Amino acid sequence: MLTMRLDMSDSTGNLAEQQALLDRIAEAVVARELTAPAVLFLESMKPLSFLGGQFMAFLSPFIHMVVDATEYDRIAEAIERRENVEFLIQRIEHHASEAD
Repeated sequence: MLTMRLDMSDSTGNLAEQQALLDRIAEAVVARELTAPAVLFLESMKPLSFLGGQFMAFLSPFIHMVVDATEYDRIAEAIERRENVEFLIQRIEHHASEAD
């Protein structure tokens, strides 16, 4: 019989790394003045974040054929978790309020 153990815990280093990556994404979104569309998209996809991350993982081999996509894999891993999507929304809003 096969048993599968899911380890949902995140090491502190990995969480900090994901948050730094998401913060860089938030800065890029605000720099391109895409705050409103990005927040709308992220809020609407939040319930489907796990599926979005899995879809990005599915596309990963194709992305890797074209470019070196190590950041892509890290983003896909981070987006799978709803709390990271919420963190990204908060960082976008924070950077947007600083830009005003």
